[in-house]
Amino acid sequence: MLDALAPLAREGFRITAPDLRGHGGSPSPPNPWSIDDFASDVARVVGSGPGQALVVGVGLGGATALALALGHPGLVTGLVVGGVGPRSEDADGQDRWIRAARGIRERLGEGGEGIALAAEAMGTRPDWRGALPQIETPAIVLAGADDRVVAVEAQRELGAWIRGSRFAQIPDIGHDLWADAAEDIAGAVRRVAGVGSPAVAA
Repeated sequence: MLDALAPLAREGFRITAPDLRGHGGSPSPPNPWSIDDFASDVARVVGSGPGQALVVGVGLGGATALALALGHPGLVTGLVVGGVGPRSEDADGQDRWIRAARGIRERLGEGGEGIALAAEAMGTRPDWRGALPQIETPAIVLAGADDRVVAVEAQRELGAWIRGSRFAQIPDIGHDLWADAAEDIAGAVRRVAGVGSPAVAA
């Protein structure tokens, strides 16, 4: 997915694109997981490299980026996030994530266990509203106008809670910003980074 950011590498950005736990080549540690677990994993990746990063994430990646900025603020120089809101799930939302995880297990069997655990972690993510004003790094929240997974208004609310952040709604785009709005993501990275930012982690 992050091939979309390849032009940034030619502009001098160093791009680190880890597979989150349970995805790609990364292992699936014993369950259950929390979003903070994902953030801790990424913190180790960033800490083993340049030490700080502009963090980009959509959906699960967006939630991970927020948890990283809140739990490891010294590692984050900026944020570009989308497909996530600031609130925890209510009972209906938690049930939707549980059913999604069950469906993943039914379709993919053992090979889908990591993705199912990630879905369950999304269902139990915390309410960040009270903590988000602590984020002091530049941030842009990107929302697909046709996102059916996370309401645009929830994403707009996320931007309102992060001081000094900017919110941008992308017309005719759904939840999958990586596939459908790659240029918008790259442009947001440039705006957040300014001149000379050394790294992007996503």
